[in-house]
Amino acid sequence: MKKQKVEFLHPNVLLVISPKGIILELYTPIRAEVVRAVGNLPKGTQVYIDAIVQDPKHKILYCVASKWYPYHHFKVG
Repeated sequence: MKKQKVEFLHPNVLLVISPKGIILELYTPIRAEVVRAVGNLPKGTQVYIDAIVQDPKHKILYCVASKWYPYHHFKVG
């Protein structure tokens, strides 16, 4: 199974390339699922991404419930 690729575009827009190669343009708030527990968010929790920023250490950060988390903890779409 191919991994979902995420590319940064704008603080309120995310381009997602699906495993089938379809490009989706998603606007905040973006619904996502926690795929790795992070902070007080257990795996499997449905959340909304309110903003997106680029970060040199983690590549992309998502703002969820007013806190910033690395993108790889979430699956969007």
